[in-house]
Parts: sequence; C-alpha cells; structure tokens
Amino acid sequence: MLSQLSTIFATFLPIVLYLLAGYLVGKRLPKVTLKPLIAGITPVVWVILFVIGLQSGEVFSSFASGIHVLKQAAIYAFTISAVVFICLMPLNRRSTVQEASFSGWQALWFPIKECLIAFGLVLLGAFSYRLHWHDNSVGVVLLNITYWLYVLLFLIGLDLAQVAINRSWLAPRILKIPLLVMLGSIIAGVLLSFITGESLPVALALSTGFGWFSLSGAIAGQHLGDAYGSLALLNDLMRELIGLTAVFILGRNFANSSIGVCAGTAMDTTLPFVRKACHYEYVPTAIISGLILTIAAPFFMLFFLSFVK
Repeated sequence: MLSQLSTIFATFLPIVLYLLAGYLVGKRLPKVTLKPLIAGITPVVWVILFVIGLQSGEVFSSFASGIHVLKQAAIYAFTISAVVFICLMPLNRRSTVQEASFSGWQALWFPIKECLIAFGLVLLGAFSYRLHWHDNSVGVVLLNITYWLYVLLFLIGLDLAQVAINRSWLAPRILKIPLLVMLGSIIAGVLLSFITGESLPVALALSTGFGWFSLSGAIAGQHLGDAYGSLALLNDLMRELIGLTAVFILGRNFANSSIGVCAGTAMDTTLPFVRKACHYEYVPTAIISGLILTIAAPFFMLFFLSFVK
C-alpha cells in the first residue's frame, strides 16, 4: 500500500508543480508578455497530437485494428455522455431570460474544424510512423511526449491564472455540476468495464479524461501503451463533439446537463455555444465546471491508473 501511495505521489507531483509554476508565473508576468505564451497552447497541443499519432502508428497499421479502436472510443464517448447527462437532469431549469434562438449552424464550423485538425494530426503522425524518420536520438528527444505534456501543463497554468473568479460563481448550485460530472463519469466507467470487458481501473481512467483529449491521450499512452493512448484521445475528441451537439440542440431546456456533457471543454471550446444556446446566466457555471474538471482530469486518471497491474 505504501509503495502504491508513493507511486501515486511521484506521478502527481510533476503535474502539480508544472501547473502551479505556470499559475504563479501567470500572476506575475504582464499581459503583453503572457498573450503570446498562452497562444502557444494550440501549437503544443498539435505537437502532442502528432506524437500520439506517431506512437499509435502500429495500432493503425491495419484496417481491423483501427476500426476496433474507433468502435471502442465511440462506445466510451456515448456511454459517458449519456450517463453524465442523466445524472444532471434533476438540476436543469428553464432560463428566466428570453433570447433569440441560437440558429447559426455556421458558428459550429470553428470547433468542428478544430476537431478535424486534431483527427488530421493524429492520422498524419500515424502515417509518419511508416517513414521511420523519428528512429534516432534527436527524434527520441524532440518527440518525447512527457516533455511536451509538461510544457502544456505549464502553459495551462499561465492561462488559468487569467481567470478572474467572482465569489458568487462558487455557489453550491454551480459546484454541484462538476461534482456530478465526476460521479457520472465514474458510474459510466463501471458500466463500461462490464460492457467492454475492460479491467475496472482502466475503464475508470479512460472515463475521467473529462474531454481533455491531448492530456488523456498522452497519459493513457504512457501508462497503458499506444493503443490505449489512441483510444483515450479519440474518446475525448468524440465527447467534445457530443458536447457541442448537446449544447446546440438541448442547451435551452437542459442547460446544466448539456454543460456537464461538455466537461472540461465548457470553459473554452464550447463556452461561446453555452452563451448563445443556454444564455449568459450559465457562463459562470460553464467556466467553473470546466475549470474544476480540467484541473481534476490528470489526478483522476493517474489515481485509477495506479491500480492497473
């Protein structure tokens, strides 16, 4: 038990340190300096996606194995989203403010484009695996996903330091949302263990990435192998698309459930859609829920992975 606790602590410590370092630096640096650094989050995510694809090249080397990973990812994404949506149903309430219907389907293009870019980078990495140009000492260092993951966590810390939280945003009715998302994700993980035959710790780890696909793919790949890295990434990418669809179609009448399905992406990618489809009153809910789930994702995943034999 002590050895397991020390392993968990040793795994968590770098995550905490890099997030905290980024947060502290973000509080001290001027905004003019921070802006280009925070803008670096996107290219770092792109590099991580490419590396995940590169490491998963063998998984996608055959049509059958690639289809199997996609099928498993779809089962995970839809099951988790459905369970989370249902868990949050009692908290839904009609908006007190009437607003024009959110009918701009063209507005969906930006997040869909981002997801397509993510898929494209993973596929590009998988294709590059066949070229074997990374099989050298330079490639091993430059394409080490651990280094890029720490860079990403530092930049996320910088970004989180810019979130100005109002005390009213921490009301119990708002904090219930991320807590129920965590509970729903764990319930879904247990169900998925029975549905897929996967071991319980692995199913729980894959169910608690909370939509942060670049991080979940990297962590699962490091601890479980390339196939699971691809599965985690595709699962959370699909969850983001399901979240966008839920907010767009069901957000007006089921705002809290829709925000919950978006998980960690509610504070960034899907936030404009929450503002339009659910109304501005739900923006604090989306930001706080997304923020808590974003911070919680690596800890949940690493905790459950520590029980994998």
